[in-house]
Amino acid sequence: MDRLERRLTVAFLLLLPLLSISCAAHQKTTVSWCVLSDAEEQKCLDLAGNATARNIRGTLECVRGEDTKDCLDKIKDGKADAASMFADDIYAAGLCHGLELAAGESHNGEDGYSYYVVAMARRSSSDLSLLEMHERSSCHPGIRTTVGWTVPIGYLVNTSQISIGEQCNFPRAVGNFFGYSCVPGVKDVQHDPKGNNPKNLCEACIGDDNDRHICANNPRERHYGESGALRCVAENLGDVAFVKHSTIFDNLDGKNQESWALDLEQEDLKLLCPDGTEANLDEFEHCHLAAVPANAVVVRVEDKCRVWKFLERLQNAFGNANEGFRLFSSAGYGKSNVLFDDDTHHLQRVLGSYTSWLGPTYTTVLQAFECEGFC
Repeated sequence: MDRLERRLTVAFLLLLPLLSISCAAHQKTTVSWCVLSDAEEQKCLDLAGNATARNIRGTLECVRGEDTKDCLDKIKDGKADAASMFADDIYAAGLCHGLELAAGESHNGEDGYSYYVVAMARRSSSDLSLLEMHERSSCHPGIRTTVGWTVPIGYLVNTSQISIGEQCNFPRAVGNFFGYSCVPGVKDVQHDPKGNNPKNLCEACIGDDNDRHICANNPRERHYGESGALRCVAENLGDVAFVKHSTIFDNLDGKNQESWALDLEQEDLKLLCPDGTEANLDEFEHCHLAAVPANAVVVRVEDKCRVWKFLERLQNAFGNANEGFRLFSSAGYGKSNVLFDDDTHHLQRVLGSYTSWLGPTYTTVLQAFECEGFC
């Protein structure tokens, strides 16, 4: 290869990133959005109607999917163009379907993180360390959840505290590791079809006021969800709770009127850090198991730019609206976080790959689960 050929080759390689994100003028202007509920479908239709009324270039169509996997299949097969998804689903979209991201939510105007997963304990528990959790008791918001399962168990596997073995049986490995726990839903048929999941994963659960629905994957189990996991620790039934960093603040100062929360103070709890140290509750930015990326819009690789340009026009029209249709509001739809998280400040363009959005730490956490047939 002579000098001119080398120069042309280098120039082409430098232009590749620009070519991959350029928007061709002849591309279609219709964007079909995959929705999963009546609320999402209605908001999608309202957005489409308002966009047409404002003469926004492009057309929005709403396609109903049966579940997240169905939406991923539809996008891959060209039957839909885009859908907003959680971090775990983004990983599956890229790993299993070869899909990418066009845009992601920003909740603070600076980055794409949604929340931090932390390990919370009573301050009076002076002998606790995340490096020595064997045979301690744990409280989880629920089975197969990002906060209650994926992040903490992935962390313990990646730090070699839990060995999942050749069978890749996470419930059994977790049951053998912790002394007793509350993992709501771990004995449900959906997650335990053969009834083999360890019983000790439900021993810190308390059910309802009549001692029924113990370990249920719903609020009838009083230790279910974010507040339930905190309650599990507050009532001294668990040593550590895996929750969002905001959980304690959501249950203080009269925000939770249940009896267990009325006397709970910030000084009663602490964070356990991955390096074995501990920290105050407001030090979550440097004491957490993972920073969970915010939701992002999944698309085919060739549609990254086209979908972003359309979303940019929608955001300019409805992103900061004080009246009429609001892109980041679910008011009037009977649910929260419809299509986009209600706390979204704005959508930001994703130029890199899906793994760049997820970040190395969170990607590593999810890699621990590939052995159980992630796809």
